[in-house]
Order: sequence, then C-alpha cells, then structure tokens
Amino acid sequence: MSRYADTFASLLSVFTKLPSNCNDTTPAVSVDNVALPVVYAVAFSAAQKAGGGRVTRDALQQTLEFSGLPRHVTGQIVLTADTGADSLAQRDFNLALAMVALAQKNMSPTLESVMFHKEDLPVPELDGVETLISSSNMHSSMPPGRGRLDAPDDPWSSASAGPGAVASSTAALGSMSLATNGTETASLPANADSTKKEHQQRTAGRDSSASQTFVPGINMDELQWKLDKEDVSIKESAERGGIVFKHTNYEISTRSFSSMVVRRYRDFDWISNYLVTRYPYRMHANIPPKGFPGKLMQLYFANKELDRKFLDNRIKGLTRFASAILRIPFLRRDALVIQFFTNTDEFGHVLKVGNLDMEAEDIDVEDELGSTPWPEVQQTYAAFDDFYAQVARDEERYRTQITSLEKIARYKQAIGDELNVYSDTMRLINAPRESVSGSRKFHVQAASKRTLDSNLNELSMSFSDASLLEKAHGEVQKTISAEYLRRVYDVVISMKLMMDRMRRMEKRKDIQRVCERNDANRKAMAQLNGESPVPDSDRSSIDRLERLLREDAAELQLLNHEQRCIEARFYLELARYKCYESFLQTHYHGYIEEQIKHHTMTLNAWKQALSTADDLPTDPLGFIS
Repeated sequence: MSRYADTFASLLSVFTKLPSNCNDTTPAVSVDNVALPVVYAVAFSAAQKAGGGRVTRDALQQTLEFSGLPRHVTGQIVLTADTGADSLAQRDFNLALAMVALAQKNMSPTLESVMFHKEDLPVPELDGVETLISSSNMHSSMPPGRGRLDAPDDPWSSASAGPGAVASSTAALGSMSLATNGTETASLPANADSTKKEHQQRTAGRDSSASQTFVPGINMDELQWKLDKEDVSIKESAERGGIVFKHTNYEISTRSFSSMVVRRYRDFDWISNYLVTRYPYRMHANIPPKGFPGKLMQLYFANKELDRKFLDNRIKGLTRFASAILRIPFLRRDALVIQFFTNTDEFGHVLKVGNLDMEAEDIDVEDELGSTPWPEVQQTYAAFDDFYAQVARDEERYRTQITSLEKIARYKQAIGDELNVYSDTMRLINAPRESVSGSRKFHVQAASKRTLDSNLNELSMSFSDASLLEKAHGEVQKTISAEYLRRVYDVVISMKLMMDRMRRMEKRKDIQRVCERNDANRKAMAQLNGESPVPDSDRSSIDRLERLLREDAAELQLLNHEQRCIEARFYLELARYKCYESFLQTHYHGYIEEQIKHHTMTLNAWKQALSTADDLPTDPLGFIS
C-alpha cells in the first residue's frame, strides 16, 4: 500500500473513534445471561397462545397492557423489541419486559438504558397477568420454589430519596413520563375485568411512590428554593449621580456580606449581561426593564407621582434581581459578583482595574452528571420542545394568577374605601343640626333618638374597622401574595430565556454539516487512493484532503463537546427548575393562612357590630315621646 493509503487508513481509524453522530447504529442488547425474576417466565408463558416457544406481537402488546403504562409507551417498546419476524423469541420478549421495568421506574425505555442497567434491572410490575394462563401452565413454567410474581430482592424496590434529593426528579425529566400527563391509561384485556379495580388502585399509587433512580448532580442548598427570603435591601440614594444629566443611585445593603455599596441601574444591567455571557446554559435572575430617558425626564418634571411609582417598581424589581443572584450557590462564589456587592468603589472603576474572565464556563459533563447515564440526558433533550411548551404554559398560568391577585387587591381597596364612606355618613357629627323653630314638643330629642345616635356612632367605628381590614387585606394581596408569585414567574421566565439561548446555540446542525463534508472528503480521498500508481497531480489533492480531514476531526470533536455541554446543562437546569415548585407550598400556605386570619378578624368585627346593632331602639313611639 502506498504512503497515501497508509495515511488514509490511519485517518479512518481516527474517525471510527469519534462520537457516533455521523453513523448511528443500534447496539445489540440482550438479557440472556442475567438472572431474571419469575415474572419474566410467567409473563412469557401467559403470552404463548399456541406454544412453540414464541409469542406474536399482538400477544406481547396485550401482555404489556398489564404494566399500566400508556399505549404510546408500550407501542414504542414493542417496536424496539420487534426483530421483523412474524413472532418474537423469549429473548426479545424478555428485552421488552426489561424496558417496561425501566419505564415504570421513570427511566427511558431504550436499549441503551437496558444495557446500562443490565446487572441491576428492576422487576416489571404486571398486575393481573396471571389471568391469561391456567394455573397448571403457570406453575409448570415457573422455577421451583418461586410462586410469587413480585420479587423481594428487587434492587429498586427499597430505593428512597434522601433528605436532600430532588423529589421525583427523573419523572420530571424523562420525556416518556412527560407524555403520560393528560394521556388516558392503557385499558385492560376483557378477560381481566376481575382484577381491573385492584390494578387501577395499584398503578395509580405507583406514580406517587415510584422510587428515585437518578438524582441530577445539582447543589441542593435549600436557600435557593426559598424565594421568600431576601438577603438584599435596596433603597434610593438621597444623592443623584451625574453632572449634567442626573441619574438615580441605589444603596445596596447585603446581610451575608455585611456590606453597603452604591450602584446605578447601568451597573445592574452590566452584571446581568456578564452572568449570561459567563454562564450561558444556566437560569439567571431577571433584571427589570430599562426606562426611556426622554419619558423619564418628562415624568420627573411633569408628574412626580408617576415618577415615584416607576422608581418604586424598579427598586422592587432590582431587589428581586439581586436577591435571586445571592440565592444561587455558584453565583455567590463568582469573583465579580462578590465585587459588585462588596466593593465600595464605583463599579465602572472596578471593571477597569479588574482582570475579568468573560469566557463561557467550561463544563465537565461526566463530573456534573455523576452516575446519571448519558441515554437519560439524551432522552430528556429529545423532548426539548415538549418541555418548552410546558414552560410556556407555566408562564401563562402564573401571569394570570398574578393579574387575578392584583385585581383582588384593587377590589379590596375599593371595598375599604366605600365602607369608609358609608361609615362617615353614620356619624352624628355629620348629621344636620336640629331646627329650633316650630313647636318644641316635636323637636326635642327623645331617649330613643339619643340611644340611636350613640349606637350609630359605635356602628360607624365598626364599619371603619371593617374598612381598614379590607384595605389591609388588599395590601397583603398585592405586596406579599402577588410578590411571591412574581418571584416564581421570574424563575419561569429565566427558564424560558435559557432555553431560547440553547436553541440558538445548539450544534446539531453544525455537526451534521461537518459530517456530510467529512464523508464527501473521505470518499474523494478513497477514490484517489484507489488509483495505482498515484499521479503526481493527485498527491497535492490528497495532502489537502488529509489536512481537511484533520481539521474536520478537530472541529467535530469541539462541536460534539459543546453539544454535550448543552444537553447536560439542560438536564441539570430542568431539574433545578422543577425544584422551585417546592416554594409553592410556602406561597399557598401563607396565602390561605392570611385568608383565614383576615376572615377571622372580619368576622369578629362584624360580630361586634351585630351586638351594637341589636341594641338599636325598635319602639316607634320611643322616638316621639
């Protein structure tokens, strides 16, 4: 073989070691050498209609319906296990049951997952499958001494989430488990009606008690999930900045750093852009939008009330932004973040003298994923669009809830105002004075009239108390309940923005382009090396193709690494996004507790008013005698 042919062979050996993005093949997987529990033999014996050691695809589908999995999941499992023959052998049937067991444990039912868990496969749950086979056939098919379908030595049966684990995190990540939401459960065969009720009860409880398999390697510092905790206090500085064009300065007090610094909005905006550049594949706090300078000046000179409202809303937004940064563990350790909250110099000066690292973080995929198998990550990323739609629904839901709470708050304020107006009309001081003209007999206040006026004054105070309670309740709705939901809403927006960045930065199309170019260059080089002897005119072309192949190999390796980083980070950030739902307990507990407190105080106020109203005189003659 010529020198060029040797070089070509070495390049081919390099490309065979590259990730399998260019040529995807399905691995040969089986569970032949694995000690399987008795349920495999029972199910296979039940699925055999005519014997012969094989089962039809329809029989396999009917057997898998006892798993309680949705039809589209069992259908995919049947297609994966199907070899193309008219019927399936026991090894293919066992492979299908292994994928069922993985799906029941909220893992992706793929050949890769079976291969990864080959030595510790969970036991599939097929409630009622014994109804498909007579007792004689069933007992003859089972190994001696094994008469139960459930296996006490199931390595997955006793798995439980630790105190710091993400509750049902893998269920939130697997695309199969996502697709089960809103999908009707698989129906049971007609001859299994006797076990249908028990089957539904057991499968209904399976989702809530499913043992946790893979906990994403995220920092479980509880502070980051407590959205009601604020480490930062921001207020408007008394001194405005600037010489000609004035701007507002903000005093930032941070309890964890025991510091107080002065920053302007431009500094907040800069640190926000820095975090997105430095950590592009992570969720970040949302900064309140910029104002329009011309409009702000108009508001400042024309309407101080509107300007005050704008600044108050901005301070609230900046407080949420700064507090969200300090809740996240890896951001609290960032050198520039520490400088932002602790260095008393102007932040522009800090940026000039500092040695800033503006490069995007490099992710060690294997280290961050830990024991999570790569097929799990790929399966999760394959459902990217489904998760994006889910985040969009979350956005709409929380936005509607915030709007409703704000409307309720305004409604409560209006009720309070009207009750106060009503209260004012009941007071004696606002009643017209008694006329002194005419007969004295009919103009002298009777005892009942004096009692009525006195009690109406007391009722007026009760109505005034009810007015204050309604206004206070409206303020709580606006400043606490709606504010907590805004923080959850910020998390949703952060997730959506991160997924938008991932869509723009993903490398799958670039990988496909390089693979196609690489295939074309390899074919051209193989054609040139096939000529013997190699013409001198073709040697320069071969050298050029060798160089292009080396460049493609380097570029493909880089693109694959970047794509793996994106997929791994999406897997981890999706788990973190789900963890934030734990804050909803704090929100709703506080909201309902406040409702009970408000209605208790309101009930007591109206009970006191009722006692006063009962003391009002009722004798008509008492008002004229």
